[in-house]
Amino acid sequence: MERRIIKVKIGFLALCSSLMLACGSNAQENEAKNLLLEPNQFEVQLTQTTNPQLIDVRTTAEFQAGSIEGAINQDILDGSFEKYLDKLDPNKTVFVFCAKGGRSGKAAALLKEKGFTSIIDLKGGYTAWANQSKK
Repeated sequence: MERRIIKVKIGFLALCSSLMLACGSNAQENEAKNLLLEPNQFEVQLTQTTNPQLIDVRTTAEFQAGSIEGAINQDILDGSFEKYLDKLDPNKTVFVFCAKGGRSGKAAALLKEKGFTSIIDLKGGYTAWANQSKK
């Protein structure tokens, strides 16, 4: 009788372990890939992506003072940013940056909320990008 109880407990533990592994892998597969990359890593990922969705979330004045080639300016503070996101492909990688990283962090969080699966944020923002370019 005691052996039967032990076998039932072992079987139950094995079943629970299998369920936890199965649920864990599904959760990871559905988790958005959200990366904060240094300028050189950001640049590598950007150049390796065909037709990247590159968004400069700074103001128009900041954008006009200089930006990353190919970036679309969509000021996160002007009230139309979330509507703009509806025009993007949520299954393609989105690259975001601002001046130093604060606004792009908010943009990345909004993208994640909207179901985007791959988001790359520029660590240190355009300031870090421009400083890297000077080296």
